[in-house]
Amino acid sequence: SSGINAEYGGVVNMVDVSHLLALVLSAQNKLEEALNMVTLTLINYPDNLNLLITKVMLERQVHGGHSALVTCKEVLLPLLEKLSTTTSKEILDQTYLPYSDQWTSGKFQLTQWSDRVSTHTTASFTGSTIGTLPAESLCESIDSAIGCDQSNWGYQAEVWYTIADVFLSEEMISDAQKCVDEIKQLFPLSHLVSYMNARIRETEGNQKEAEQQYINAVTLTPLHVPSLVALGRLQIELNKPILAEHYLVEATHLKPAEYEAWHYLGVLHQRQGCHQKAADCFLTALRFESSAPVRPYSVLKWKL
Repeated sequence: SSGINAEYGGVVNMVDVSHLLALVLSAQNKLEEALNMVTLTLINYPDNLNLLITKVMLERQVHGGHSALVTCKEVLLPLLEKLSTTTSKEILDQTYLPYSDQWTSGKFQLTQWSDRVSTHTTASFTGSTIGTLPAESLCESIDSAIGCDQSNWGYQAEVWYTIADVFLSEEMISDAQKCVDEIKQLFPLSHLVSYMNARIRETEGNQKEAEQQYINAVTLTPLHVPSLVALGRLQIELNKPILAEHYLVEATHLKPAEYEAWHYLGVLHQRQGCHQKAADCFLTALRFESSAPVRPYSVLKWKL
């Protein structure tokens, strides 16, 4: 059977059940078991983008960024090419990306982008570090990943975002930037483009530009918690404690279990000599982090 009865009479796909189990295992810090669960499930659902993204994130924690990049090259990039073909419905029918519509959130709703060209060739990746990957270079794979079907731009953007995140974790800045540029071609006014550009500028050591990009992200989507946390953390480094507390407290109000926000509030209070407040924040952060899955449970879509 492809599904089981849900508590209230609906149907839950077996892939969602397996995905949920993997997330629960990751929350218990059983990362290898979680990765094994995802890998086994992908045997029957090889084109499930949501599950593949979870695999990439687990691989990065278990085996390191290089292993995650291999999966990006061998699986995610070919799927990008599939998404641009007339058979992409086969992929979309068996997967769910919870954030595939987030690219148009905020003040600017881009339901259509009329200036989108009918053909689009990605820029070549020239980073020498990519040459360490097996088989054909990752840059060649990216060059062949062409996407121009606006009905699934959100899916394409989500995949590019995942790859950019892995690149950035490995400090492969130019490669991450190329991925973000691909997203910008799809959704030029997305808050997530500003957020990723901010992370890249920060990795380069350009705090002033990073701050402005984070502010742009929050301006576009005031409820984007990662941007608020990043802004708060950066304000601590820039010695702007009032702004830092404002952004971090706002993040905890929007998402009480956001452990990074609690951690940086602890850092801020510690710097201000408020040691009891700092200890309380650090303990709260530790409590939430110890039970946090590799991705939030909201990435699952229960068909009730």
